[in-house]
Amino acid sequence: MDAVTRLITNWTRAEAEMHAAEAAGHPDITDDHGRVWTWFGRGETYRHCGAAAPSSMIPDFGFPTQAALDNPNYVLCDICLDGRTRNVPDCDPAWGRCSHAMHQG
Repeated sequence: MDAVTRLITNWTRAEAEMHAAEAAGHPDITDDHGRVWTWFGRGETYRHCGAAAPSSMIPDFGFPTQAALDNPNYVLCDICLDGRTRNVPDCDPAWGRCSHAMHQG
């Protein structure tokens, strides 16, 4: 059993080191709007506020549409909200514990 524990521990450590080395090669990207895009962990894909895009497309990204603002599954930063109002209803108590946060203007 100790051998299995050591093997799992070594594997976990090696995996974390590999991920750290990969992440170091993919620094965060700040776009022209001031939004920080973080590496997704695959290829050249980065994400910000629920959106994901290859690094080459980040300069072309505008602000989320009103439909995205109205979707309660998106947790948007102040830059993406850009002073706009979200038309998102409050969580219905019957839903139980919601996994999203409401950010209404």
